[in-house]
Amino acid sequence: MNKLWILPVVAIMAISAEGFAKTVKYELVVRNETINMSGKKTVDFALTVNGGIPAPTLEFTEGDDAEILVKNEIPNEEVSIHWHGILLPPEEDGVAYVNTPPIHPGTSRLFKFKIRQNGTYWYHSHTAVQEQKGVYGAFIIHPKKKAIAYDKDAVVVISDWSDENADKIIRNLRKDGDYYLYKKDSIRSYFGAIQSGGLKNHLYNEWTRMGGMDLSDVGYDAFLINGKRDSQLLTAHPGEKIRIRIINAGASSYFYVSLSGLPMTVIAADGVDIEPVQAKEILMGMAETYDVLFTVPEHKNYELRTTVQDVTGYASAWIGMGDKVPAPAKSMPDMYATMDHGSHGGSHENHGAGDHSGHQPSDAKQDHSGHGETNKHTGHDVDHSKHGLPKKEVPEDHSMHQGHDSHAGHGSMHGSAKKTEKNKSAHSEHQQAQKYLTVDWSDQSDAMLRQNAATRNVNPTGSVIDSLTVDNLKSIEPTTLPKDAKVHDMKLVLGGDMERYIWHINNKAIYEDRLLLINKGEVVRFTLVNDTMMHHPMHLHGHFFRVVNENGERSPLKHTVDVPPHQTRTIEFYANEPGQWMLHCHNLYHMKTGMARVVRYNDFKLTPEMAKNDQLDPHLHDHIYNYSMLEAASNHAQANFKLMRTWDELDLRIETAEINGDNFKFGKNWETEGDLVYRRWFSRFLNVFGGGTLYHEEGFGTVGVGYILPMLIETAVSVNHDGKFRFDIEKRFQWTKHVFTDAEFSFRPDWGGERDDEFEVSLMYSPTWNWAAGLMLTEKSLGAGLQVQF
Repeated sequence: MNKLWILPVVAIMAISAEGFAKTVKYELVVRNETINMSGKKTVDFALTVNGGIPAPTLEFTEGDDAEILVKNEIPNEEVSIHWHGILLPPEEDGVAYVNTPPIHPGTSRLFKFKIRQNGTYWYHSHTAVQEQKGVYGAFIIHPKKKAIAYDKDAVVVISDWSDENADKIIRNLRKDGDYYLYKKDSIRSYFGAIQSGGLKNHLYNEWTRMGGMDLSDVGYDAFLINGKRDSQLLTAHPGEKIRIRIINAGASSYFYVSLSGLPMTVIAADGVDIEPVQAKEILMGMAETYDVLFTVPEHKNYELRTTVQDVTGYASAWIGMGDKVPAPAKSMPDMYATMDHGSHGGSHENHGAGDHSGHQPSDAKQDHSGHGETNKHTGHDVDHSKHGLPKKEVPEDHSMHQGHDSHAGHGSMHGSAKKTEKNKSAHSEHQQAQKYLTVDWSDQSDAMLRQNAATRNVNPTGSVIDSLTVDNLKSIEPTTLPKDAKVHDMKLVLGGDMERYIWHINNKAIYEDRLLLINKGEVVRFTLVNDTMMHHPMHLHGHFFRVVNENGERSPLKHTVDVPPHQTRTIEFYANEPGQWMLHCHNLYHMKTGMARVVRYNDFKLTPEMAKNDQLDPHLHDHIYNYSMLEAASNHAQANFKLMRTWDELDLRIETAEINGDNFKFGKNWETEGDLVYRRWFSRFLNVFGGGTLYHEEGFGTVGVGYILPMLIETAVSVNHDGKFRFDIEKRFQWTKHVFTDAEFSFRPDWGGERDDEFEVSLMYSPTWNWAAGLMLTEKSLGAGLQVQF
């Protein structure tokens, strides 16, 4: 019998199978529950998803249709879920009031979107500080065809946990950015500097007004892997190859990731495959993901350890069986190292981080000079009228790209392209690559899938890296952007003030300058300049960008990039995902205090629902915080109260003292003075103020200017309505971790009062941030007392 009829039937069935994607459904229920995550304390503010922390791992296959029903069963709180790193329509992105409606208490929302990519991603709340309370989980997308061989697959969700309600954490930080130094045992002092041999550096840092070590903001009670401090991740036998999908879901913690001190083969970053590279350690910023391969060498149990960057704690997960092989302990950072040039206490050793101003972005048409690609043959013409995947000419050797049918030829950099003879010209290499390396930038997912499509050998070449960062990443194929697209350059300076705990971009918090406007079809290039002493993991929703590094045309694609202290990163992307999308620091508390923007396409029209919610966006509000201090001594007493926003303060100070300096004599000989002023800050160091002063039983109007001098000396000069001046100087001397002196001097020439020239010098012992006790010397006498701040 002639069976040729079978061939067209099989072809039709194959086409039909492609045409009917699988729908994968999940239901997520968010609740407020009582839980003990740290092993120290049971708390009642935790937010669980389907009863657990972290939330369930969601798994899909590239090409699936995702339907995820999110139910909010928290009685009095809205909820949102952002699908981090997932390419989808803006209304499904999950940022409440920016592109997706909030999920109100007792209601639900069905998210529906096409899975256009593969790799390791995650999801989390984008409402208030719910992420810190437990709303985060893994989002894994498998390729249509497995491109990399391994025996077992493990998901590792790293997180930080506090037994303190995150709503209180942000209030504490706004009171004082150094609030958690006591809990972390990371207070710098003169005695500590002398002991460590770092007094010169300590004095230099004060001279340059850099203050203390800023590796982290919050003092945490536990660090977790998949919700546990120590656990067996999986059992494995010698020779088994494990794919470990590592997700940093920490709210405000960078982590060093290591595996018993052995090299790991890093194969993907932020869900996108990279040129395999071996590393003993990875420094992971918040929201980054890395995939590594690890072959179990012996019949032993190997420790995957995630150590927080300030080395105040770690979590462990074990792979294998038998005797345990611990990971090497990280040494404590040098708190007295000089803080300039991004050294940050030695936190960048062997990372290769630097100012990449010399690494040129991709070639593109632009209306200015000096930004072209060094290699003029790396740009590729793109027909922007296409919206599907382009047809690509397939090289003769098909052995290295047996991946998705729609991405034939993507393994070329590991196949025929690698066989090019060294003596061939750069132009002929370009022509060889041009046949099948052109990226269809009309679709963000094409560039990503091109990196992930090919079945390939993942044996890394080159030496083992001690501590891997984005500087070491190299894409599998070129990621260059359309050379004929107009370039839209934006310089974004990441700034802030750790003392007052405000964070901003270009000296404006998001409430002051919310939108960054771009045009579809242009290359958008952000130059991220970190002007602070902290790392900032910057995340752009809805897009993947090139992180321009020394690998030029093969710079990696990412959705989140670490910008180290006092350094610059250049990222760029082709604007082809119309909508409005968040760009923000993924340190939760930096984002919530101002370091964020909304990127909007100029031709994007908000739906009526979006427009309504857009006006209600909490990012438009400059929230008010408060600080209070009470001091009671045998010879005087004072109280300070502040209401604070980003740049504004309302300060009330009341002080009373025994005019003869007698101790414990509370009668008529006490004189009271005070100030009520509005203060406007213009930078970390400069402010102006105006208000009223009570002194010598008389009221005065006053205006003045405040400035922080080198050595962190706070000064103020003011004049009252009678033209009389006042000079104030104060400084804290931190002698040891728990002993300090506050020196305060006020000079009022010719004011005619009992305390025209007054001072207070204390010697205090403080076991916590909240209170201190000790001796207080005034111009009249020595007393003893207690200080409380809250």
